[in-house]
Amino acid sequence: MAIRITGMYSGLDTESIINELASAQSYKKNKLVKEQTKLSWKQDAWKALNTKIYSFYTNTLSNMRFQGSYLKKTTKVSNTNAINVTAGENAVNGTQTVKVEKLAKTGYLTGADLTTADGVCFTGGASLKQLGFSGEGSFDVKVGNKSTTINVSESTTINDVVSQLQSAGLNASYDQDNQRLFVSSKTTGADANFSLTGNNSKGMDALAALGLLSTNDLASDEYKTWAGYATDATAFDKAVETEVAKRAAAYKTANDALQTEIDQLKADPGYVADKTAAELYEEVYGPEITRQKTDEAGDPVYDDQGDPVMETVREGGLQKEVDDAKTALDNAQKALDELKENGASDDEIAEAQQKVDDANTALTEKQSAFNETLGKYSIVKAVEDREKQIGENAKYYTVDVDGNVSGTGDLESAVRTEFQAKVDNAVEVIKNGAYASKAKGTKVDGRDAEIMLNGAKFTSASNTFSVNGLTITAQEETANDVTITTTEDSDGIYDMIKNFFSEYNKLINEMDSLYNAESSKGYDPLTSEEKKELSDTEVEEWEKKIKDSILRKDSTLSSVSSAMSTALMQGFTVNGKTMYLSDFGINTLGYFKSAENEKHAYHINGDKDDSNVSGETNTLKQMIASDPETVMQFFSSMSTALYDTLTDKMSTSTMSSAFTVYNDKQMKSDYEDYTEKISKQEEKLNDLIDKWYSKFSAMETALAKLESKNSAVSGMFGN
Repeated sequence: MAIRITGMYSGLDTESIINELASAQSYKKNKLVKEQTKLSWKQDAWKALNTKIYSFYTNTLSNMRFQGSYLKKTTKVSNTNAINVTAGENAVNGTQTVKVEKLAKTGYLTGADLTTADGVCFTGGASLKQLGFSGEGSFDVKVGNKSTTINVSESTTINDVVSQLQSAGLNASYDQDNQRLFVSSKTTGADANFSLTGNNSKGMDALAALGLLSTNDLASDEYKTWAGYATDATAFDKAVETEVAKRAAAYKTANDALQTEIDQLKADPGYVADKTAAELYEEVYGPEITRQKTDEAGDPVYDDQGDPVMETVREGGLQKEVDDAKTALDNAQKALDELKENGASDDEIAEAQQKVDDANTALTEKQSAFNETLGKYSIVKAVEDREKQIGENAKYYTVDVDGNVSGTGDLESAVRTEFQAKVDNAVEVIKNGAYASKAKGTKVDGRDAEIMLNGAKFTSASNTFSVNGLTITAQEETANDVTITTTEDSDGIYDMIKNFFSEYNKLINEMDSLYNAESSKGYDPLTSEEKKELSDTEVEEWEKKIKDSILRKDSTLSSVSSAMSTALMQGFTVNGKTMYLSDFGINTLGYFKSAENEKHAYHINGDKDDSNVSGETNTLKQMIASDPETVMQFFSSMSTALYDTLTDKMSTSTMSSAFTVYNDKQMKSDYEDYTEKISKQEEKLNDLIDKWYSKFSAMETALAKLESKNSAVSGMFGN
């Protein structure tokens, strides 16, 4: 950087002069900064709007597609303290009775107090040796149908056991204040109950030392059954044979079910027998290509050793054709919007519109081909997966000529070994009667809930029952019947549709407001220097003017808004008749009656909350009451059409991410380009300023030398 000397000898305002000389270059840089700032504001505006569109798409629109959403029921319960009832779409209208016989319970084991007779207490880090255990042992933790073996030794700590019980599928903790272990099932019900069973005397000793041995588990079927088999070889062989047949039959049942699924899949019109899933996948997404990886700038990537980094991708296929068709449509729509905005002739606009229509038709055809092939892939892939699983299952069973199912040799050997180990452990435990006095843990077994609905018994692992469309949650046991009355919920259907239009109107009105915003021509983002000349309020108002108009006449915004409006304007066939929203008393107010930027908003005639149409007849309510089937079919079809429209608009492309209606990828790239250009302009500006400072510095130096000479001459003449 040049030495910057001010106008000491020349008397010139050097800094002001140089700033003026560099103003042209400074303008170029500031212009880029302003353009980048404006792009940033546009990104923010689109992010905010896209969030609202996606929220409407997922939270409001999605459920409206399904006919089940329109089959609403309402219930009244005579004793809300005893039960809570929700009626589903299949619930039967009328009155029913419920009696709560039992509430579901969670299996719970409260360990014995570990405090010693002389008052010694233990932390969670205490070892089993400190608790009086010696040697090594193991015990089984059975939770439902899952069994886990826990191995312990003298060095195993209380915390170690807690951790292993948790891994086995139980809730477990150690309360140091009360010196007790607490263990429970994670859910209610008999099937979620658990047991702790020692595999040998040392395993039993470990449970006793931890205070986890209970009389419930000592009397468990595991001990009694295996001990019985040990004294009867025939019973043992029969048990093994039964278990093998049971497991083999389960494999066959699974294969039969898989084969049924395969037959159903192959019967689907979309199934193709002459192509594999891999071939169909390649048709959809293109062949697999190995190439050198590139960064966001498109430059090749190398590893630390300088070797190219390779990646495997798929390119081409029907996905590429769809993406290209979308790009062609966007370009055609952009050209049409520009012609309209620039006041082109009717012929030019008509020609451009035809190109948009042709591009839209091409996109529809490509998307249809994509969806059809993707559907075929899905079916063929499912068939291949199920055939593979059948092959795996078939290893574990055989079927003789009479249709009897039995296990293979490997399966029988595994079952026999498993059963014998349990028998040996059980015999050891049963023979050692001393454990009865050591069983100081208190255990409550889990149980199922039980209700009587209309005189019939129903059980559930939880306190919730789903019976014939009703979801009944038992809250307390009852001595008398509780009455449930179920009716159609017409108000619920009406409120759902009303809420849909309320959310749609908010969104479409905002989009129209953004598109039709006042022009901010002549307004550009302010530089730091420009902001200094204005008050904070003036700066805020200036920027608000620009931000409010940032999406004005935006072609993407127009495309999304138009697509949404078109989806709702079309007719849908119900029972052979084409119907429109107007048939349900739902209309816009018209061009001249609508408020500004509310011309695409819909109003439900007779809606008491809408002053524009509250005096009209509420046709929608009447039709919900008289013909709910028609209402369901129409609005389900309408919602599906709008959902599909937004799905298409939010699909991923080379310029946009998934679930994004605007070109966020392109905007990000443009923003980065601005950063690079601004950096280059900044460098040029600094070089220019340094050059001028160097020149003025040379001038000041020359003037200083001249003044020095003049002073010397004057001295010679005695002045």
